[in-house]
Amino acid sequence: MNHVYDLLGDGKKAFFELSRTDRFMHAFWLLGPFFLLIERTPGDVYVSIVALTFLVRSLITRDGAWLKFFWVKSVFIFWGICLLSAIMSQAPSYAFGEALIWIRFPLFAMATAFWLGVDKRLLLLMFFSTASAILLMCGILAAELAIEGFKSRLSWPYDDLVPGNYLAKVGLPVVVFSTTLFLSLKGTKSILSGGFCLLAIGMTMMTGERVNFLIVLCAALLAVFVWEASWIKRFSYMILVSVIPISVLAIFPSVFDRFLVSFLDQLPLYKGSPYYDAMAPAWLIFEKFPTLGIGAGNFRYLCAELIQPGLGYHCHNHPHNFYLQILSETGLLGLILAAIFIASIIVKCFSARTINRHVLYSVAWIIPFALFWPIRSSADFFGQWNNIFLWSAVALALAVVHSKSKNI
Repeated sequence: MNHVYDLLGDGKKAFFELSRTDRFMHAFWLLGPFFLLIERTPGDVYVSIVALTFLVRSLITRDGAWLKFFWVKSVFIFWGICLLSAIMSQAPSYAFGEALIWIRFPLFAMATAFWLGVDKRLLLLMFFSTASAILLMCGILAAELAIEGFKSRLSWPYDDLVPGNYLAKVGLPVVVFSTTLFLSLKGTKSILSGGFCLLAIGMTMMTGERVNFLIVLCAALLAVFVWEASWIKRFSYMILVSVIPISVLAIFPSVFDRFLVSFLDQLPLYKGSPYYDAMAPAWLIFEKFPTLGIGAGNFRYLCAELIQPGLGYHCHNHPHNFYLQILSETGLLGLILAAIFIASIIVKCFSARTINRHVLYSVAWIIPFALFWPIRSSADFFGQWNNIFLWSAVALALAVVHSKSKNI
């Protein structure tokens, strides 16, 4: 508890060292995890305001130092190809609009890394804010279970089947770091950190969102493997982290069926699998438009026109895989540049291990690594819901790397 008081005290001190304008924006930024709990529009407005304010601030102060980093440059190069692909597409107005506004999400990460989260005390305060929001989300979902009973998918507080998306993406940084704190601390502090991690993993599982559950579980297990040097302790902690998921599978037959039997049956390994049939049209579209694709976001509108009905494939809003979507909508050139910018973010976060042995630096890379893992089903790469959650997590990982102080 003393550590929490120290964190809040240091954060308060750092906050009041800021100018009035910066205080307002930092307070707004720190409330972000709670805005994302409301609904997609407030979350998008929050991300957009932070991104645009950072851009305007950089222009006014003539601060372009952040543009020198390779991961920043690679994001803008990819964005340029998205705009070019949109202009050359069959539906240029829509695709150009989708590509143009997508940049607000990486800009939000840049604002966090190079401005709002640059002070380690404020960055830690943001982790505390995120952890508090995750606990609130868990409370909301527990209330849904208590009131409406157990069901295959949870939907509160959005009235949409995405609360697991929030837990697994917005909550991923604090889950990863709480896992390593559990390994590092002793006594009550260790138990509280481990309990938080298990609660987040367990509640993500209860939402019924299988891929999001795998993201948060595998990220926690990877954090254990990275931070703990002893193989005996590694396996012991991995078993401990897996206790709640295994218990839930054993207690609820419907969960066992959804997370194991049905999940294995639906893997995109054969024609007729729902995920294979959703992903296959993206590859067929790529074969027709190999260089620049059909334009960002155009899959949902052009798929039915471009795929022969007799093939038996279903055209969804997106092909349920980041990389297949990028391949179909921006072509091979877009995929190569996307792979470069994603890899550059992961490598940048991975390089932080040499800065400091502290848990934040050692495992920050796990966050983008898990969120951009290619061999899984995923949401719309250019979509609103997915990006406001995903980039809030990536932003914190990058903020750790770019923090001015090296003594977190």
